[in-house]
Amino acid sequence: ANFHPQSTSTPTPLPLKRMVAPVSLSPGAAVGAIGRVGVMAEQRVFDGGITLPFIVECADAGADVPAVARWVANEQDLLESLLAQHGVILFRGFPLRGADDFDAFVCGFQGWDDLPYDRSMSFAVRERRANRICTTNEGKSGGLVFHHEQAQTPLWPSKVFFCCEKPAAPGDGGATGVTPSHIVLSKLREAHPEFVAKCEQVGVRYTVYAGPAQDTSKGAGRSWRSFFHVKTREECESRMAAGGWEWQWGVGPGGARTADDCLRCVTPRLDAVKVAPGTDRVCFFNQLIATTANALEFTNVGKEGGGFDPLRDVPTQAAIDECVRFADGSAVDLHVLLYAKQLCEEYAVDLQWQAGDVALICNYQMMHARRWWDGPPGSRLLLASLVVEKECTSAGKLLVA
Repeated sequence: ANFHPQSTSTPTPLPLKRMVAPVSLSPGAAVGAIGRVGVMAEQRVFDGGITLPFIVECADAGADVPAVARWVANEQDLLESLLAQHGVILFRGFPLRGADDFDAFVCGFQGWDDLPYDRSMSFAVRERRANRICTTNEGKSGGLVFHHEQAQTPLWPSKVFFCCEKPAAPGDGGATGVTPSHIVLSKLREAHPEFVAKCEQVGVRYTVYAGPAQDTSKGAGRSWRSFFHVKTREECESRMAAGGWEWQWGVGPGGARTADDCLRCVTPRLDAVKVAPGTDRVCFFNQLIATTANALEFTNVGKEGGGFDPLRDVPTQAAIDECVRFADGSAVDLHVLLYAKQLCEEYAVDLQWQAGDVALICNYQMMHARRWWDGPPGSRLLLASLVVEKECTSAGKLLVA
């Protein structure tokens, strides 16, 4: 197979973004005309005034969806400040009953442009349900390890909305975990300072393995046609060349031969550490921890099902090397990733879904993970909407997606 090297074009540096002032609101305080600050037993309070999650309840039992959308638009500045301060806002008790209601809620936020699935570079297989709304992940094992949404690509969302259309039955699990990335990074720096320094200074490059057709049996089962939004190999190669990717056809992990229409491609250099916009919080913004699961799946591209447990099974260092390396070509230590995975769990909070709940997550500040559930297919339904990051950068320079 031919190897196609990375482009050497130099993008333009970007200006700095403004800081967002913190807001202090006590439980029960009003949030505009129909909202109030709520509490729940699972909340945790971290240094820096972070309440995880920050809860806003509907205080008007008579509010309808149009009224909620107007309230969102009227209180957007306040909600943005709360999101910058806490990283997650859980909206509870609002009259949102399905994809169309959720879409109206999302569209209430002005200036937050959509990152639709047919433009995104998610590994997951999703289905569109409404204007800006899609399912979360059609795979059986996807999303179970903490991650920043699509941080392994040159196009990621700045914010992620989730809406609970149908919670899992009691006792079946199905929560969504969130964990503060800047705290994980701080603790990781204490234990492995050289590793973190290399993340900051060198950056990383991810390797993606994709077949020609969607595979809903996997969490990372998106085809290369869907991933790059193309129909032919020639179109795919043109997109990769423009974005600084390297690629080979018919090559799998370890150099194994695969079908000629299976793709191995390597991203351009991407940051592994970023400052969350509007804050001074330095975050572990990457997909390194989730690579411990992706490495298991990518070894089965073209095969039905996962055949592994991403929460318990551990890949080899060689499998990690086939999926991600530092941008200088050196290995990313598996043992450090497993320690970071433990840190995520140590500082996590689980969102125990109720019907109509919406979680608004800052994708820079928070990692999230789908928790396991034991119910049959369709017994837990979560919807998603992504807000595009308009300035995706690496080393302070614009990326081409």
